[in-house]
Amino acid sequence: MPLSGAARTAALLRVAFIGLALCSLPIERAFAEPVSFPAPADRVDDREDLTFADLMRLIMPAAGAEAAVTVREIGSDVVEAFALASSAAPRLAAVPVRADGAERLAVLLDFGSGEYVVGLAVLALFDVTDAPRLLDAANVASGAGTAFYDPARLGNGTEGDVLAIQSTHANSGQSYTTVPLILVRADRLELIDTIFAFDERLCGFERTQRVGLQQAAAGAFPDIMTTVTELTTLSQETCGEAALPEAGTRRIAVTYRWDAGAQRYIADSDAFDVLARESEERF
Repeated sequence: MPLSGAARTAALLRVAFIGLALCSLPIERAFAEPVSFPAPADRVDDREDLTFADLMRLIMPAAGAEAAVTVREIGSDVVEAFALASSAAPRLAAVPVRADGAERLAVLLDFGSGEYVVGLAVLALFDVTDAPRLLDAANVASGAGTAFYDPARLGNGTEGDVLAIQSTHANSGQSYTTVPLILVRADRLELIDTIFAFDERLCGFERTQRVGLQQAAAGAFPDIMTTVTELTTLSQETCGEAALPEAGTRRIAVTYRWDAGAQRYIADSDAFDVLARESEERF
């Protein structure tokens, strides 16, 4: 499936950020249910015979200097080997999901980034109704720290839930957030699109972009309504900027609708692609 312009932009940013001396932003943990943050020793669904460490062993290799995780990039079928930055256990987050009416468990394993800006975070889909089975897994990281977004799950679709992830970078005056939307269908993780948001703070102004997500009423594949709200505020200082932007709020909205012929969600406009290109010019 070809990537959208926004998804291609996010992929290019992975390369561009390697050359920047960035530090990761703290990622907000104030999630509503159903996201949980288990320790490896915690039990899965209160089962006596299954822990999150058991699930991790279905993904992680044995420890060692050459340890790597073999997984595909989200939105691609090409499998790659990603070296682990350290032997430390990944940070875990979990959310229950549905796929074709079946109960599943999505687990996000954030391995961090080590000396690199772009880290490794594996989103894994499990069937834990009996003996645990790894159904699908993909690297969803495009930043140093990766977590579930808030909301993490859009759960109105009868054919499968939609998950939202976020990865964030920052330097002294700019921060970058990518939000991939992922459909859980037929026991597979399918990339819908990646939304890119860009913040910047200079002497004369501050501009922020925040992503909003909402799904329509229940149905097979309900519409996904998404927004990026941009707020620009002016300060009392200047540092020789040639021109200052106008203060105010701008709201960019895109709706993703299911295309039965293409068997995927399609955006109703290229507004996010246009916004991403505008942001690229300000890097």
